[in-house]
Amino acid sequence: MNKEKDILIIRQPCDKQEYEEMYELRYKVLREPWNQPKGTEKDKLDMKDDGVYPFIALKNNDIVGTARFHRDNEHEGQIRYLAVKKEYRGQGIAKNLLDHIEWYAISLGIPYLKLNARKNVQELFEKLNYKEVAEGPTLFKKIERSVMGKQILDIM
Repeated sequence: MNKEKDILIIRQPCDKQEYEEMYELRYKVLREPWNQPKGTEKDKLDMKDDGVYPFIALKNNDIVGTARFHRDNEHEGQIRYLAVKKEYRGQGIAKNLLDHIEWYAISLGIPYLKLNARKNVQELFEKLNYKEVAEGPTLFKKIERSVMGKQILDIM
């Protein structure tokens, strides 16, 4: 086995094809199972150039995970669209994406991150020291979520 093939790479998409594959993964994991139409895997922030940072996780040049970070203000950022291909779950890909985003946010001086966690995966975020701060909005009238947050940088 070639160890190089097992390396997980996390970076931003580089070209149109990678963006399309990233959006397709978002759709397949986060929208299609709930019969949501194509296009709902994107939002208006995806069209911005400033303050919005999508990331992809690659194994063997295959996009196996994705997440997006955006700056809400100078003190807070938000993580959205965390998705990992089913056959790659349980391998630490989501954790690595979150770790990468946290370090990226720290490099921008953003001390606090929040996200809306689906109740069925809330435990993952709790293991990574995210705390439930409020009930989140229900998605598609059936998926309960919690607003979770994490202080990643002590600015005092």
